[in-house]
Amino acid sequence: MPDQKTKTAMFHTLTADTACNLCHSHEAIALSDRDRHGRPLLSVMCKGCGLVRTDPMPDQNTIDTFYRESYRQDYKGRWTPSRRHILRSGLVALGRLRRLPQQTWQTRRALDIGAGGGEFAYLLGRAQGVDVTGVEPNRGYAEHAARSLEIDIRNEGLDAARFGAGEFDLVTVYHVLEHLRDPVASLSRIGSWLRPGGLMVVEVPDIEATCQAPEHLFHFAHLYNFNAATLEHAGRRAGLVPVVCWHSPDGGNVSVTFRVPQTPVAAFPQAGDGCGLPSNAWRVQATRSSHTTARHYASWRPWSRTARRLTGRLVETLALGRLPQDPRAMLDALWGDAHRGGGLGIRTTPVY
Repeated sequence: MPDQKTKTAMFHTLTADTACNLCHSHEAIALSDRDRHGRPLLSVMCKGCGLVRTDPMPDQNTIDTFYRESYRQDYKGRWTPSRRHILRSGLVALGRLRRLPQQTWQTRRALDIGAGGGEFAYLLGRAQGVDVTGVEPNRGYAEHAARSLEIDIRNEGLDAARFGAGEFDLVTVYHVLEHLRDPVASLSRIGSWLRPGGLMVVEVPDIEATCQAPEHLFHFAHLYNFNAATLEHAGRRAGLVPVVCWHSPDGGNVSVTFRVPQTPVAAFPQAGDGCGLPSNAWRVQATRSSHTTARHYASWRPWSRTARRLTGRLVETLALGRLPQDPRAMLDALWGDAHRGGGLGIRTTPVY
């Protein structure tokens, strides 16, 4: 990913190199000039709608190479998931299964985009006998999912994926949209793979989150940062209808379930024709400017988060001593434990 070399005054209005993906405006406000590791990264907010993006945007080839070769290693430090990572992902997957709308249990064909090690795809198939396909660009994680969990997974990026119109009843897109250069076009393309009335569940980090320190908010792999309003707006621009919006207990993530309408909805207006969300832009700026490092560490949030993580790691360590070594058997044990009332003593809801 390219470095930014110019220090920018925070909350200064500027003309961004990259146009906003929602309203196509170049007028923006600088929110940060560093990523969570202190490396140069300019993150700007559209003044018209509040969508936050990296500026300038890296080219598609750079993005594809990064996710194919380096993303999981950079994020997890491994080429394939460890037993601890499988446990954590399995617990997160169980939480996601519980939050799926009731309608999704009629699903026969599902697609999980950004499948990682395949834990959610495996458990979705395990839960209802759903025929699940996964898409994962990272070679190591895709190979693990195919070999260890025996799921149908395609080792490719979203741009390379090819599926038939109306092929799926459900598509899940967990923590993927923020990594894509053109979220609206991607949602539209994914939506074309759903049958009319089919559902798409999209989850992203929430730019309004205050559960972490301000300097830990931005990541060079996250090209866009949404809140509920901009995520729903992106779906509408892609011809989808928002059905349900959910926030994680700590406010760190926001999820929207979209439905593909039975008949195409009218197109939203183009740039310059009332397509923005100016009140949302004000809200995002107010949240980010008021959430300072001093206020964050003077609150209960960082200490509560640290305590939960330390407790969670201890519980994980004890659980790993009781769970099978085989990844598939481990997920089966988690699934069975969740339906027996937690006899293994493992927290079956994710620690946010």
